Amino acid sequence: MRIRRRARAETRLADDADPAAVGEVGEQLGMAHLAARGYRCVGRNVRTRHGEIDLLLRRRRLFVAVEVKTRRREPTPEAAVDDARIARLQLALSHLARWLRPPPRSLRVDVLAVGLPRGQAADIRHFPGVEFPPPDAGAH
Repeated sequence: MRIRRRARAETRLADDADPAAVGEVGEQLGMAHLAARGYRCVGRNVRTRHGEIDLLLRRRRLFVAVEVKTRRREPTPEAAVDDARIARLQLALSHLARWLRPPPRSLRVDVLAVGLPRGQAADIRHFPGVEFPPPDAGAH
């Protein structure tokens, strides 16, 4: 498991900012938004064989994989997350569950939509998913 943590980046973007910079700012704004609601960051950009988890968070013994979608022009960034992506994130989170501490009681995949319209405040919307139990330790 590879967990990457980054220092705070500048949240102001140039008009010609590349998509990676826009995504980085969206992840940072999203993390701050969710931290204010009681979530703790376990990791960022966690790579698994099933895909990458943008944010891996926990609240007590609930672990949440968060897919962050950031857009400058589209009013509904969450529309870019399809059912197949959610399924891959569920699989990735289930795969990681045996290494998470404290051992999870439940898991969830959320979507965080971050709109960054030029000259306006960020629009952050959180779409919590459905909780599901972690796989049994003996099932791996």
